[in-house]
Amino acid sequence: MIMDVGTQNATVLSSALADPRTTIRKAYPPVEEPQERVMVVVFVFIVCFVVGIGGNACLLTTLRGFTNQTRRKHSSSGARGWSNDSAVVYIGALCVVDFITLLSLPPVIVDSVVGFWLFGTALCKLHHLCGSVGRILSTLIIATMSFDRYAAVCRPHVNALRSKRTALTMVVGLSLFALLLLLPMLVHAEAHEVLLEQIFDSKANVLTQIRVYKCSDLMPMNSFYWFTISTFLLGYLAPLVVIVGFNATIMLKLFVHKRHVPSSSIPLRRITVYTAAIALFHFVCWTPYWIGVLYAVCGDFFHTKDMDEGVGDAILFVMYCLHLLPYINCASNWILYGLLNSQLKQRTNVHE
Repeated sequence: MIMDVGTQNATVLSSALADPRTTIRKAYPPVEEPQERVMVVVFVFIVCFVVGIGGNACLLTTLRGFTNQTRRKHSSSGARGWSNDSAVVYIGALCVVDFITLLSLPPVIVDSVVGFWLFGTALCKLHHLCGSVGRILSTLIIATMSFDRYAAVCRPHVNALRSKRTALTMVVGLSLFALLLLLPMLVHAEAHEVLLEQIFDSKANVLTQIRVYKCSDLMPMNSFYWFTISTFLLGYLAPLVVIVGFNATIMLKLFVHKRHVPSSSIPLRRITVYTAAIALFHFVCWTPYWIGVLYAVCGDFFHTKDMDEGVGDAILFVMYCLHLLPYINCASNWILYGLLNSQLKQRTNVHE
């Protein structure tokens, strides 16, 4: 006789679990057909992954070729020449960050379709790292790149600020800082088991446990609040202030001296404009995401999540859409990076 343990006396279940002769079998539930709105999100994820991975890979290859070509020209001429090394380093670093962020999409796609996590705790931690590095490290690199453009326009004679060594040091330092900010999440992230149902076959003495796994950070609530606030302030708000400050100063200087800027400096103006465009596009995509995160945290903190099921589903779909924007950003950035790289090439040719 097969009985649903949910209707059994708790003593029967305890006896079955305590009995060493009981065979415990674990099974996944059947996969249900996803909702249409979920499939729309999955489709966008797939497009972002294919376009973003391909575009960033192509641009990284182009950057490598541009760097080698510039090095050969300078070696053959015996002159050091003008260098865009720092800007190329920052563009390459942003491409790598976007590439890594997009690598977190395949597990998300599978999880969205089947409804649960299939890849274990190690890949859960890696997934959290890849998915979160974009929201911290890319913002910090863009802030540093804005300072690099500020140094090029407002402090053009201080070459040490824009050297390749300085750029590499900054990228490594910012990467370590981002890793430090994300460390609490990496420590607590794991694939935890969620028990859905237990069925006990008393004749065969077999207990079947229907369960799924969810990839979550599982941080204590107080730690989660502090983690969210620190990443928001240090990984979003502070860099935003820095970016706005440097770009406003640059634009003001270029506007004031517009009539006195020689035609050879036109690539420099365009480089500055494209750098500002990259920063603007980044914050257009990431600001709604952070608003959604803060809304969820505040709702949880003040216990305001009780709502009608229809309203809850609508808000959940909106949150899905907000989480799409950063991936759209990562999948599209390479276009702006490519335009910026073309201006760097033109700037190099002008100085050769």
